[in-house]
Amino acid sequence: MKRKRRLVFYLLLIFLLGWPLYQIYVMVQGTSEKQDAGKMLYQVSLFQMELLSSYLQNVDKVKDTESLNALRQAVYTANFTHDHLVLAFGDPSLSSLAGLPELMQYMLRLQVGGQRSLRSDEVQTLVEVHKQFSIFFDAYGKLLSSRLDINSSQSAIMAKADQAISELLRKKMQQ
Repeated sequence: MKRKRRLVFYLLLIFLLGWPLYQIYVMVQGTSEKQDAGKMLYQVSLFQMELLSSYLQNVDKVKDTESLNALRQAVYTANFTHDHLVLAFGDPSLSSLAGLPELMQYMLRLQVGGQRSLRSDEVQTLVEVHKQFSIFFDAYGKLLSSRLDINSSQSAIMAKADQAISELLRKKMQQ
């Protein structure tokens, strides 16, 4: 009987010591499977930019101001995720965008008067924004290197295209 108690005691002791050690081992091994949070945020941001790009591709078919609602929401989410990407990386070569908030302001300005048909010059402005955004989006797709660093040359291309969008929209809003 005493022998049986000892055996149960040792088995219980081995289990109580072994289980936490096993959990620690699994936890340490599991970190290699998890992806870097910065990379995942970049993927979300890239998806939002891709969504915005798809809306901008169809901008020449937009007829009225109400049709801009989905585009406006895509602009907002793309800008939001990019701003969080800038905060997450903290890299000085990656900066916040000026063009997307300007685009949102431009669309809001078009919609302030209520639902109406868009003029041809307003649609043309959005088409020009799409052309610059295509350059921006191509660079955005190559922004993160394989080492999970910001590619400064692609960031510079993005900044140039973003500046072009911003200047175009500022000029249009001052007219």
